[in-house]
Amino acid sequence: MTLSMTPSRPKVLYVEDEVIVALDVADGLAEELGFQVSVAHNLTAANRLADTEKFDFALLDMNLGHGERSTELGNKLAASGTHVVFASGYNRNEIDEIANFQLIEKPFLMSDIRTAFAAA
Repeated sequence: MTLSMTPSRPKVLYVEDEVIVALDVADGLAEELGFQVSVAHNLTAANRLADTEKFDFALLDMNLGHGERSTELGNKLAASGTHVVFASGYNRNEIDEIANFQLIEKPFLMSDIRTAFAAA
């Protein structure tokens, strides 16, 4: 099989402000779930990636520190056809602005992400 015949892996944008968490989850997204992963640790970097690349999925931490929230980014990505899932330490009842999106509660497992992406 030539390289051009190799099916491409789905692309996911993962936004997480905690670097250690991001490294661990990004490894799982790539190795366990088979994604091609792009990681951003803040909204500036995430928006730059969203403006220059097309993603099949996005996993967005709700609260990115320094008062940053990823809800606007999630809406932007969803409008462009990306399947968006939010992650938060808060539960669904505490977050109104993402009612139309999948939410996984932290801490989560790769199986939680797989299930949420399938439902998205």
